[in-house]
Amino acid sequence: MKKSNDVSLQIISNTGIFKKIFNFIRKMFFRDSNKNSSINNKSLNDKNQFIKNIKFEEDPDKQMLLKLQDDLERAGINAENVYNLTKNLSETQKNKLLCLYKEQIKMYEDNIKNYKNKILAIKNN
Repeated sequence: MKKSNDVSLQIISNTGIFKKIFNFIRKMFFRDSNKNSSINNKSLNDKNQFIKNIKFEEDPDKQMLLKLQDDLERAGINAENVYNLTKNLSETQKNKLLCLYKEQIKMYEDNIKNYKNKILAIKNN
């Protein structure tokens, strides 16, 4: 008969498939925090720079000019109303207002052309 010391259970290291998967995931997601923080800061800076580059900054005068345009249309566009509403504007603001009107007229003309082309396309089919 064997002594009890000789019959003890064998110690098995925990290297099963689940332990290997666990170690792999731990290595992937819990890397050195210094490396991750520097990578995260760099990617955050790149993201902020990208957002700044694509951000549309509207001309501050444009809102004022659109309000002035709305006021002109409400009061009726005649020489007296135009003079009263635009007398406090600088020359650059007056030029911007003129460009705004020209831009809107061009946009309306393009829309009309597009509608005409659509109507002709439907008519021809």
